[in-house]
Amino acid sequence: MQAKPSFVNLMRVAHTLDVVSIVNADRSVREDLTDMVFSAGYVPEPFESADEFLKSGRRLITSCLIADMQSSVMSGFELFHHLAASGRAIPTVLLTDSFENDMRRVLQTGLQFLSKPFERSELLACVRSQIMNRNYSL
Repeated sequence: MQAKPSFVNLMRVAHTLDVVSIVNADRSVREDLTDMVFSAGYVPEPFESADEFLKSGRRLITSCLIADMQSSVMSGFELFHHLAASGRAIPTVLLTDSFENDMRRVLQTGLQFLSKPFERSELLACVRSQIMNRNYSL
């Protein structure tokens, strides 16, 4: 029987690899994003909702968060602000269907955003930029 990894071991791995948490209610989108992130050498952590992500404890090891702007409960924008208010802002890439409506709010935060549909290379460039710059601004 194999033991579950300890929190300390998980933190050691997280410091050597960049963990990218993905929050998206659409399973197929979540799986596609997971594949893209993994193929670029990052460790993907997919979540169906912001609540699931918050309860997981993975925010402590997340280098970058990819979240959808539209969500029935907590949008990616609201999730970012919740994390920032708790003292643990995470570099975030927001995905949006309605570029014009969301653009003003996102631009004021310094966050990266992508309008759907987007190219794999665009997403990975945003993730790379957020991780390299560790952009935690509000």
